[in-house]
Amino acid sequence: MNRRELDWRPERPLLLTQQQVGLWLNISERQVRRLIRARKLPVKFIGRRCLIPTTAVERFARKTATQ
Repeated sequence: MNRRELDWRPERPLLLTQQQVGLWLNISERQVRRLIRARKLPVKFIGRRCLIPTTAVERFARKTATQ
């Protein structure tokens, strides 16, 4: 692998932490956890980390914005 391949990063992350989702949606981490428990936001576990797909957050924001 060359240096350029090691430095590559996507334009936006594929997965977000609960804190990042809260900041993005302008809600608390506690509210993010409630949305996860209510199955309104899907999660992926990588090890012990609970991560939310960026696409799911966008879909949720669009859906709730039209209600």
